[in-house]
Amino acid sequence: MLGVASSLMSPRPPSRPPSRPRPSAPDPRPPDDAGSGDTGRILRRGLKSALARWVITKHRDQWPASAPTPRDEATHRWDGRPLFAEDYTFVGAQAGLGVLLRLEWLPGRDCQRVWVVVLGPDGVWAPPGVQRAVPMAGTNRWQAGGLSLDCRVPLREWSVRYCGPLARQGHVARAPSLRVVNDETLARGSIDLTFVSAAPPYVPGVDDDPELLARRLGEARWNTRLIRAARRSIPAGYVQRGELVGTIAIADRLVPVRAASLRQHRWGPFDWAACDEAYQCFWSTDDGRRGWVHHTRFDPMTIDGGFMEQRGHVEPVRGLASRVEGRPRRAPVRFGLTFSDGEGPERIHAETVSELGFVVDGRSRVDLGLARVTGPSPGWGLWAGLRRTSAPGAAS
Repeated sequence: MLGVASSLMSPRPPSRPPSRPRPSAPDPRPPDDAGSGDTGRILRRGLKSALARWVITKHRDQWPASAPTPRDEATHRWDGRPLFAEDYTFVGAQAGLGVLLRLEWLPGRDCQRVWVVVLGPDGVWAPPGVQRAVPMAGTNRWQAGGLSLDCRVPLREWSVRYCGPLARQGHVARAPSLRVVNDETLARGSIDLTFVSAAPPYVPGVDDDPELLARRLGEARWNTRLIRAARRSIPAGYVQRGELVGTIAIADRLVPVRAASLRQHRWGPFDWAACDEAYQCFWSTDDGRRGWVHHTRFDPMTIDGGFMEQRGHVEPVRGLASRVEGRPRRAPVRFGLTFSDGEGPERIHAETVSELGFVVDGRSRVDLGLARVTGPSPGWGLWAGLRRTSAPGAAS
């Protein structure tokens, strides 16, 4: 679930496929007789949308093997770029509990970064400082800082374990505001979970609705550089929905886990300050619906996408709008999402039960929230928001 920046803008590390003859690109400039005012704007947007569809079509034609394979579950070769990162992230949500476990390999810094976050109604538990950077020791890239991953069956089953200290921190919802619950007292934490997939991987930017993507690209401020970047870009990663089952123990408290889950595997250059702001939301309702949406706002464009699952049928979202009630540098107190899928408009409303915010690389702030979905179809979910705090560029 984080990198929240759209994978559409992240080049894939492996070598390029053989070049193929390419038709001439449509001219992105409006015709000379395009009028001013509304007519001119409509013509310009239509031409840019047509160009965006052409970009997407050629992008998919040139990478026919875009579906992840078992080999993609392994770590990938570092291409030497300093911002290269590869992460394995697992999130889960059930009544009164959210969990996020993330192991990230940073070869340019010769270290691994570990996130362990357990969210509940009484607060958030995480290691001191929330995230840990652990120097590489040997060649095992799936174990660091007390967190270990084991791919039992590629694209099907993973073991996720953590053993180490946890501290209660973050904020808890108490009317009329969020109350600070930071506590420096350390407790012994033990997490033993198994992820079991419920569907094939979903590749953002490829499996997202192409018309929604074309509309967003059509709204962008197009120039030659952006066109070249879009032609070269392909997703570098995937998400997969499933279930997390097992136990979480904090001090003398043992919590059984059977949570709706989403896992992410992403690799390639990633700058935490590349986008202005972004969010992802994953949720599951009592009537069996699950959804995941992502929204990323760059300077020249906005990228939206995601999917909705109902009764075992999955449809990409075809539109996305959000209404957020919150304060600066916090997960939203409440939020609403309006999106459309194959069966028409859908809406969810949620309120934050507990949240935790922290800064990554001194460049962007991440806010995580356990969300209670309200309304006729109640449920639970996780909110992950990102906001840039420094200018884009190489990480320090």
